[in-house]
Amino acid sequence: MAKTGKKPLKLFVNYLWIAGLATLVDAGILVILRVKLHLYVWLSAGMAYACGMTTNFLLNKYLNFASDNRPFLKQARTFFVVAIIGLGLTAGLMEFLVQVTHLKLLVAKAISVAVVMFWSFWGHEQLTFQEGIRSYLSCRLTRRSGDPDR
Repeated sequence: MAKTGKKPLKLFVNYLWIAGLATLVDAGILVILRVKLHLYVWLSAGMAYACGMTTNFLLNKYLNFASDNRPFLKQARTFFVVAIIGLGLTAGLMEFLVQVTHLKLLVAKAISVAVVMFWSFWGHEQLTFQEGIRSYLSCRLTRRSGDPDR
């Protein structure tokens, strides 16, 4: 658990609120860039996604997890890695749900987002705003190798 003194449920609920706000930022910027400024769809979507992800990172860092365990750029890098893994999981799960189980696209999207939300919360709580991926893996691998000091 993050070293914020907050209970896991409160962290999770705050995480959901922040994710919702970041989604609104993403959608709002997408509309402005595509509809108002007539930029290419891929460029508008990419820039909007980056703004939403940045909003998500900053609000979680300063308001939810209140983490200063690692330097800002290292946390941002880990946040990006966890988010990209989440994007890959979402795409893969959606592909499976639509192509194999023949669910409707938006039902598959809702299920995928709900499943990946738990990965993202865990990843950011345990990796981004703690000691990072390498430290996390090193600690776990050392314990498994029988090191009595761990």
